[in-house]
Amino acid sequence: MQSQFSFKKSISIFLAAVFFTLMAFPSTSGIGQTAVLRPPLQFGNDYLIENEIRQHVKLHKLPELSQSVMASKFVRQGSQDKKRISITFDDGPYLMTEKYIKVLQEYDIQATFFLIGVQIEKYPDEAKKIVEGGYEIGVHSYAHRNLSAMNLSSIEADFEKSLAAVKKITDSNIRFFRPPFGAFNDSVIGVAKKHNLATILWCVDPRDWQENNPDLVAQHVLDHAVNGAIILLHEGRESTVNALPKIIEGLWAQGYEIVPLSELLSEEIS
Repeated sequence: MQSQFSFKKSISIFLAAVFFTLMAFPSTSGIGQTAVLRPPLQFGNDYLIENEIRQHVKLHKLPELSQSVMASKFVRQGSQDKKRISITFDDGPYLMTEKYIKVLQEYDIQATFFLIGVQIEKYPDEAKKIVEGGYEIGVHSYAHRNLSAMNLSSIEADFEKSLAAVKKITDSNIRFFRPPFGAFNDSVIGVAKKHNLATILWCVDPRDWQENNPDLVAQHVLDHAVNGAIILLHEGRESTVNALPKIIEGLWAQGYEIVPLSELLSEEIS
């Protein structure tokens, strides 16, 4: 009995010695670099210091848009050389924005949100969730009016107000513009280019803004998916949220890679 107690006591002393040794002499990784366990990089936490934010942004720098994209009046589709597709959402943010983000996070995919200025002002917290999620943002006018029916000064004022609204939620460089209703003329394109914005349209439109059946929304997208497709969807629609998993899984089943708009448009287009 006494020998068993002595053995346990010896083990306890040994483990205590190992513990204090590790505390006094932390392990190293590489030459002269102390290995430090750190919490994961997360926005909105106190331990994410300013320098780490800069490093995080630098490591995730968006690719440059191709020369053909920047030279084009507008873009409906990316390069057809690869099985890649982008998903875009118009008309947000809404109170439902978080539901969209939840689906995207569950499937670990990126998307681009074209935001309306007045909606940003109405739902700033929802807009910030898009930014904090790391999703690309484009402008979709200030109040969703037909810009092609306006005079030049009114068009310029609309761009200024919509960009000012976006700047309240992010310092990121905004590179994309989508005209409301897809309506534009040379004046609209000219003002967009003045602000270094590429005008982005779409080639797949399931008209989810009026279709309430998520199965039909998803099926339309899958039936019309092609290489380089830019898919148009809308925020504020329960049916669209419900269609989104079917769209993502269906595109994957067809062999498509779902990529951010910046990545899709980094390739030259014909």
